[in-house]
Amino acid sequence: MTQHVLTYATVDQLFELKSLFHQYSDVLHITATSTLRSGLTAYMTEEQRLIEAPILTFAQVLSVVGCDISLDDSYDAWPWYSSKTQLQQFTLISKSLRELNQQIPAKHPKIYNAMTKNKDVLLRTLRMLTEAGETAESVRNKLGQAITYEEQLALALWRKLEKDVTYQNFASWKNKLPNIVNINNMFTKIFISLLENDEERQNANLLPEYSVVTEEQLLPMAKKLVQQYITKRKIVLHGFYFITPIQQQIIDALQAVGFEVIHLINYQDNYQTVFEVVDVFLEKGKSEFKAVSDSLPYLNKIAQKFLHVCEGDLHLDITDLPNKYFEFNHMYQFKEYIQDEMSKEKEVYDFIISPRAREVRGQVEDMGTMKPLTLKDYPIGQFLLDLHSLSLTTFDEEKKQFMDREELSIDLLMRIFSLGYIHVNDVSTRELVKDLSKLRERLFGKYSFAEWKQELQNILAEKQQLEYALTPDNVDVTPDNEVYIYKNRVLSYYDVTVGNLTNILDALLAIERLYEEIFSSTSTIQVKDYVVRLVGHLNKEIIPNIELEEERSVARKLLGVFEGMSNSDFENFDRQDLIQGLRFFLSEELDNNDNSLFGESLIESKIVSLQDGDILPFIENQAVHLAFLDNKALPLSQNLVTWPFNDDSMDILYKQAPKEKGHYIHFVQRRKQYDAAITKYLLYLIMVNASAIKFSVVSNLGTEQGLKKSFYLDLLGLSKATEDAKENATISVKGVGYKHGEIQFNKRNATSLLVHTKDYCQKRMVLSYMLQAAPSFETNFHHRFLYEKLIAHLNALARNTRTRLSKAEVRELVSSMFPHWSETKKQILAETGEEWNYWPNELTVDGVQIADDLKWLHLFGKVPQASPEFANSGAHCKYCQFQDCCRESGFGKDE
Repeated sequence: MTQHVLTYATVDQLFELKSLFHQYSDVLHITATSTLRSGLTAYMTEEQRLIEAPILTFAQVLSVVGCDISLDDSYDAWPWYSSKTQLQQFTLISKSLRELNQQIPAKHPKIYNAMTKNKDVLLRTLRMLTEAGETAESVRNKLGQAITYEEQLALALWRKLEKDVTYQNFASWKNKLPNIVNINNMFTKIFISLLENDEERQNANLLPEYSVVTEEQLLPMAKKLVQQYITKRKIVLHGFYFITPIQQQIIDALQAVGFEVIHLINYQDNYQTVFEVVDVFLEKGKSEFKAVSDSLPYLNKIAQKFLHVCEGDLHLDITDLPNKYFEFNHMYQFKEYIQDEMSKEKEVYDFIISPRAREVRGQVEDMGTMKPLTLKDYPIGQFLLDLHSLSLTTFDEEKKQFMDREELSIDLLMRIFSLGYIHVNDVSTRELVKDLSKLRERLFGKYSFAEWKQELQNILAEKQQLEYALTPDNVDVTPDNEVYIYKNRVLSYYDVTVGNLTNILDALLAIERLYEEIFSSTSTIQVKDYVVRLVGHLNKEIIPNIELEEERSVARKLLGVFEGMSNSDFENFDRQDLIQGLRFFLSEELDNNDNSLFGESLIESKIVSLQDGDILPFIENQAVHLAFLDNKALPLSQNLVTWPFNDDSMDILYKQAPKEKGHYIHFVQRRKQYDAAITKYLLYLIMVNASAIKFSVVSNLGTEQGLKKSFYLDLLGLSKATEDAKENATISVKGVGYKHGEIQFNKRNATSLLVHTKDYCQKRMVLSYMLQAAPSFETNFHHRFLYEKLIAHLNALARNTRTRLSKAEVRELVSSMFPHWSETKKQILAETGEEWNYWPNELTVDGVQIADDLKWLHLFGKVPQASPEFANSGAHCKYCQFQDCCRESGFGKDE
């Protein structure tokens, strides 16, 4: 077993003529991440190819885990890291939970319910333990009497999984790995996959042998590469500053058959604190550490200072540090600053990198250019995820059995509608989203298709009955007088046309048919049958309705993923188990084996994760902006969840693993223990070659308020924002800039209600009457006021116009417009409304005499002072139905 560690302080040292690294230019190289490989290949030129051998990423090695490596050209149905393998395993857990409960009813239903709700977490834990060399039996024996009920349940599910072909394939791969023939076959499979894709071939530093490679040539060419590089039995591993259990398992297997493993790492021997993580994972003391060059490295000033302060040396006198420190109050300020920087003409723009990149990516990135990380990031993927979310399985703790129920919600249906994949009566559901939103109050708390259909029919019948009664005889209804005639439309659910209510109902029926057609009504379902139905329906009914060719192309690729599932030997699953499994499948990251510490790389995004910083030492003249460096973001948290195994149980496993050959769970413990060390090392890599560097903190981010700068910035002496930075950091949200332009709108006469609304706020008047027919109110907050006002309004009309309506009849009439409320709530509001003073103001509009101009019904609160501004911000904003989408609004709505 041979392992050496070659170290370098700067990339330039690798290229020096006397560099020891040249000895390994013609052996296989494997990088820890794809970003590191990108930096390495970009740094090399055709004239100076430092490495002449293939450069793989460890993700490519992991792609053949679980495959049959006794053969070099076999078809592998269940690679360990493939999405369909994890779908199979997740669905088996769901199935096994049902079966176990049928055999022995749950003793602790709350724990059983937690297991049901967290199957994804459970699966990740069991896979991690499996990759670390543990089995259900080994864990059971080690825990002994200390085992808990939830751990016993997890082990029972694990035993079920171990009988599955996916786990058996992993065990077979693991047993076959320490064999030189099998290792050659493993790399043959990897090389075949590279040669099949020209872009992958180039990324792997392989020169083309033929202009076009035929299928018959793939295997001989791959074997030739194995003969040329693998038979030398030397492998260089780049950038493994931490090591996972599966990585160490593969490294040990390579060493067991005589491979010399050379770790190449950015490292300096005399700074133990920053490079502690390298010392630990590469086991300094056991492994020989040797520098590739004796020359003194050139480090920029900020990297020098960081090295010294981390060692406790606070006296290094470095002036003119090339850094700026920014403090932003909130995300708007940060985005304005970034947009301003991007608008300037520069040779090099800042490389924005952050420990919070995954969290803030959606706010910083241009949504149209974001690289999708999961299938649900594609519109068609989100559509399928929402479709699978229409049904939910829960564990009833009282009945101690699984319950399947439909789980419709207004937000879920609005997402499905907004994609426009369903057309009814020649109308796209995208055109119905706004009207569907208006029905929120009536559909809230209704979860089944039957309840939704009944409520939509009720709204339709109520609207027709009310408006038939309100329509005056022998009068022309016009856009200007209908707002006064149909006062019921002040409630949003009556402000939807009969035609659109019918279309919404028809769309719901179409979604229900699609759901039932795909999943069938039988209790069990074959995955192959499901895929055939799904792909057939989407090709026939959905894809033709996708408007953008780019989106259609993505949809076809996604369907290709599903079609591949039909070629796999899936079991027959319970309908609900399959639905839950597919939800998990659609929500998981597309590729999550590149760097299992942080998840998939974001290198193609506008803001990237700290893990992607390993590319920066290879990029010349690059300015860096380290953003969101607050006290909660650093040090990095590994988020290594081992549930349902508790800390005491994990400690037992951690302590015993180093004593047993082939057990690696203690590597998981190391990752947890060295959070701060990993953070320091990554920060140093980011700083070491930066031509200029900025640091920033955002104080208020989402629900987190009052965030402070990280301790690491204090170490660097960044106690307050620099003067240049302060000028940018203290910007406030600017007022909305309005530009003059022509728009299409409904020309309206200046009737009384329109003029009153204009007196409150010109912007509200435009939104209420120019861009739609009339205003309506959607929320319970407004509906409470409207109930009281309708009571006061009708009572006033009954007094002033001698309408024969008693108070009881007024209550009954208004109550009928709020059938979804309790009688107690309506009684309390009615009593309040009867105490209101209400003064009807008569008017005539387009020949129709109106008893009330509805000012007091539509406009709440005290009349504000007049303002020349287009948007008149004030106390009245809290009552405006457009408050949530108005940036000038100065009030939060009371709920």
